[in-house]
Amino acid sequence: MRRIYTMIGIGAFLWGTGISGMAQNIEEEVSAVVLPELMEQQQNITVFTRLLQQTGWDKVLEQSQDDSYVPVADPPTDSPVKPCIVPQTKEIAFTVFAENDEVFAANNITDAASLTEYLKQHYVFHNSDLLYDDQYTDPRHVVNQFVSYHLLPQAVSPKQLVIHYNEIDFDLNAYLETGIPQTTVPVYDYYETLGTPRRLLKIYESSSSDGFRLNHFARYQKDEFAEKEIIDEGISVSAEQSLEAENGYVYLLDEMLVYDKSTVDNFAERIRIDLASRSPELMNLGYRRPLDDTFSSVYCQPGFQDWIQVISGNLYYLSGFRKGWCDYQGDEFLLKAPANGGEVIIKLPPVPYHGMYQVRLGTSGNLSRGTVQYYFSEGDTGWQPLGYPVCDKVQPWYANPSGYASYGWHKNSFSDPDVMLEAGNMMKAPASYIYGFGRGKPAREFPDIGRRILGNFLLESGKDYYIRIQSVHTEPSEIFLDYLELVPSEVFLHPSVVEDIW
Repeated sequence: MRRIYTMIGIGAFLWGTGISGMAQNIEEEVSAVVLPELMEQQQNITVFTRLLQQTGWDKVLEQSQDDSYVPVADPPTDSPVKPCIVPQTKEIAFTVFAENDEVFAANNITDAASLTEYLKQHYVFHNSDLLYDDQYTDPRHVVNQFVSYHLLPQAVSPKQLVIHYNEIDFDLNAYLETGIPQTTVPVYDYYETLGTPRRLLKIYESSSSDGFRLNHFARYQKDEFAEKEIIDEGISVSAEQSLEAENGYVYLLDEMLVYDKSTVDNFAERIRIDLASRSPELMNLGYRRPLDDTFSSVYCQPGFQDWIQVISGNLYYLSGFRKGWCDYQGDEFLLKAPANGGEVIIKLPPVPYHGMYQVRLGTSGNLSRGTVQYYFSEGDTGWQPLGYPVCDKVQPWYANPSGYASYGWHKNSFSDPDVMLEAGNMMKAPASYIYGFGRGKPAREFPDIGRRILGNFLLESGKDYYIRIQSVHTEPSEIFLDYLELVPSEVFLHPSVVEDIW
């Protein structure tokens, strides 16, 4: 597989001249063995490899490039930071979590038939329409769903099982010097797995979790971002037990990974997802959350991403390396919107179960922003406007230190700021990450960033939902995209437990 891209603005990178019109094609060679071939060569994951073949998922894992992708011939040059990369290929890659043979042997599992019987006897599942016959390629079959829950449509490298960058108390400079992150507070991400129904897999690490874990769930202290109560330890996963192929990674598991009813119930928590984690296309090229300044932005042309669709305007991924920005995990997407234009559609992650969810988006106001209208839809038609257009064109915190005046609250107000903000469909930013390079202050303390509450919606698992953001500003402006939250009513409407600030 070859990673080929055009770099715009290399003059700024090499010589600091700020030249933005220069371009250079760069090509990188990587391994040439695809995942199914690599897994067949291993002696300790023969059962899982056989399950891939019996369910047909091995054919999916053979893919490595989307040949239908055609890079734009004349890319725009209005990226706010340079140098800017323009991908020339759209790579397809995967992450596989595979139980080793010892795990299956301990449960007398040798193939799809014995796994079917084992799952039927030992697990209760959330969905009731599962098949237990011998049609293993049917997506409704319990073994097919078991296997597909082990597969991610993006390459999650050992160094990015979780993203360490700007969480509170984290020493980024030491990490950049040593390459070894010293974990402080809980860090996690959620990824959508392959197969149907659509499901989430959580990858987690904290100072007390003994490394990375899949589907680890906990409750946190009120005044300190630390575990108070462990709901489920989850399953250990490590970089030491990993393999790399041309089109992704394999991680070996020492326990059974099953998406059963208890797992679904554990997902009754606030789900916060960085939008860059919703971009397999960036991750498959290795462009998500870089830890150097080889590039500062990536132009994401229409059609490059499946879950973040550009209708009009120029969308850029900004790495934010050493910028000290207010972004969750340090990076963001930015849509450069023309006057009376600029539109992007975001496919929401799947919800684990039917219920009421509050949908939120991270916001960051400054004088380059504009006025936008939000819409919501089940499916990608029949758009429902969410209130009136809102304006994020506000002064930054250092020019407006008095408070959230632009969002309905002032430091001299007699009311609690959280109450006032919520009345205006706003919330403070989380306290779990910092604003500023190195050891800055928690983002929650700054009045020009926060979370916008788009609304409360009855959502069903297995259905597709979309958010549409449309600029209605009369001048060119920017639309900021950082992270989203899906918050079940068990969290934001709990009768006795207040949602934590983290």
